[in-house]
Amino acid sequence: KKKPASKFAIIREFIRVRRLLKTKTAEDINNLPALNDERYEMGQMMYEHIAASAFHVEPTMFPLIIFQMVTTSLKHGLDSSSSFSFAAFGMLLCGPFGKPHEGLEMAKAAELINEKPGMRRNTVNTLFVTQAYCYHWVSPLQDTIDPLLKGYQIGLETGKNEGASWCLIVRSNHLYFIGRPLDSIQKELEATIPVLTQLKQDMSKSNLIIFLMTVKKLRGIDVEAGDKIMDSILATAASTGNLALSALVNMMKLEVFVFFQQWGEAVDLVRKAGDVRLLLLGMFASVRYTFLEALTYLKAAQSTSGWKKRQLKKSAHKTIQIIRGWVKKGNVNVVHHLYILEAELAVLNGKNKMAKEKFNDAIVTSSRNGFVQDKALAHELASAYFRSQGDDNW
Repeated sequence: KKKPASKFAIIREFIRVRRLLKTKTAEDINNLPALNDERYEMGQMMYEHIAASAFHVEPTMFPLIIFQMVTTSLKHGLDSSSSFSFAAFGMLLCGPFGKPHEGLEMAKAAELINEKPGMRRNTVNTLFVTQAYCYHWVSPLQDTIDPLLKGYQIGLETGKNEGASWCLIVRSNHLYFIGRPLDSIQKELEATIPVLTQLKQDMSKSNLIIFLMTVKKLRGIDVEAGDKIMDSILATAASTGNLALSALVNMMKLEVFVFFQQWGEAVDLVRKAGDVRLLLLGMFASVRYTFLEALTYLKAAQSTSGWKKRQLKKSAHKTIQIIRGWVKKGNVNVVHHLYILEAELAVLNGKNKMAKEKFNDAIVTSSRNGFVQDKALAHELASAYFRSQGDDNW
């Protein structure tokens, strides 16, 4: 039976590694000596393979493995596994530990190590981790699209099919999140899935099928068949213990509920889904889920009263505070999310003037930053509210 690592153990090891790291910059790390002990080299490669499995099956073990890999590099020197370990450490700093600028320094270290002679075995994995898990915390999500395509191409050229497929998958995911037209995304997904079949990447393929079924449902295409496929993937994830896959299904189901403003179904899913944010571990999907979760709590609170309303509002406040923290740390991809949530919070509190200001801010910001679908969402939410107030001029 899988036993999750305790929070105490994770925090203890995190503190230990940061003390060992001290104030080292990316350049300092890159200047560490090479690892010349075959036993440690073999251990690093074993940890690298175990980490990939732990990420999907028991995510709480993943940080402990990465901490050990980073420790080995700092104490004994760099090898071809070091670029992956520092990239993954950057991923943990950016996401779960909420230190994006420190995380980006580790991502930079990984990229520098990867350029050293004899260290390029992990080029694709390093590129995948930094672009999928690190840079979106402070840079526009759109900036990850081209590097992920490059990672896919390098993976095909070097025979790293698994890494190539993950670069392609996250690129498709990010195209969806930045609001590319749904018909365009559907065509790309339908072209990509056979490629993953050819590469024999069945687990990776499930990720894209989830997005394809979501896109088709949003477009009103093959809805019943798509629901059955999503339920089948969820059942498979449960039977195989793939917690990350089940989290992604729940995240995309929530996306649909919010799109169609089915707030009752949305709040039921949020309550049953568990800690999706932890399971998606720093991907932009975890950021998106956090926004949808907060919006769900606010909309559910607006249609109830008494103790239940207070509890929902409290849950919304807690989640909004997470997003406020991201904005303060420089996340440009969630500024419009925060404006939408502040508008809906103003609606909940009966502050019409503030609601109008925040909805306007959300529309302007989402448009400026290229999140077309969220501009449309802000318009829909604002229109529904002001119509309910007898204002048809919005």
